[in-house]
Amino acid sequence: MNIDQLDLNLLSVFQAIYTERSISKAAVRLGVTQPAVSKSLKRLRDFTGDTLFYASGKGVAPTRTAMALAVPIQHALETVEQGLANLRSFDPATSTRTFRIGVNDLLNPILIPALVGVVRKEAPNVQLECIQQDRESPKDALMNGALDTCILPGFLLDEHVTSERVWTDELVLIAAKTHPIARSNQLTPENLESLRFTMQTHSKKMLEFVDGLFRQAGINRTTSVYVADIQSVYTLVGVSDLVAVVGRNTLNFYNRDDNLVSLDLPVDLPTIEAHIAWTKSSDEDDGHRWIRNHIVSILRGAASMFGAP
Repeated sequence: MNIDQLDLNLLSVFQAIYTERSISKAAVRLGVTQPAVSKSLKRLRDFTGDTLFYASGKGVAPTRTAMALAVPIQHALETVEQGLANLRSFDPATSTRTFRIGVNDLLNPILIPALVGVVRKEAPNVQLECIQQDRESPKDALMNGALDTCILPGFLLDEHVTSERVWTDELVLIAAKTHPIARSNQLTPENLESLRFTMQTHSKKMLEFVDGLFRQAGINRTTSVYVADIQSVYTLVGVSDLVAVVGRNTLNFYNRDDNLVSLDLPVDLPTIEAHIAWTKSSDEDDGHRWIRNHIVSILRGAASMFGAP
């Protein structure tokens, strides 16, 4: 008996017949015709290899097999119904849902402490799973249900996801205050090519995007060191002759020792947008709307504090 071959709609038919003890009354209960119920019962009999119900008086009675199946089928249907009810009428105070949030190390330290504080206060039984976004395609994780929401740059958005912009940043070059380029304060396309860059390894799409922008401007930059996370980029730039391209506003967050300077790039680069993204199927989910509204509020508040538009 392979459950994958079972039409789960048949469980509702079984439950109606078991409750009503009548094919005709089950049809009325389900809002379908009596022949349709009889056809569904035949499919159930073929699947289980048991009669399930036999004629008794003016109705039907369950077999031993049907009585054994009644409790687990009822439990399964009630579980599904409860799950759907939770989606329709989400109550943070009583919900036990789990939300899987894709994060990156750029916004993670800004978002997670504030989000955990809000969730613990409003929804003490809700569980958060903060998952490091796959370096190649967090969008795939959204589409297959592995993530409920994630952070995507604007250039990765498409018609398959819904999103809200939470952060806009201007790309600048950062260097240590002791770096010769910082002291000269003269950044040109020529000396830009002579510099050596560092970049985090798990931002391959961003790396390709920024490199493409430089190539379009006729500049080939050289990346000498790849590090594992964004914090290491700032730390390494501060103690070496390496430079990096980062967002101006995120520099304000990470440059706490004030040992870095930013320089305007001598090329016309677009702003970088960060979006909270989710699938279209989650649009009307009250619980999903609750968690994503908090995420949007926190990140927009942080962006405003750092001066991002």
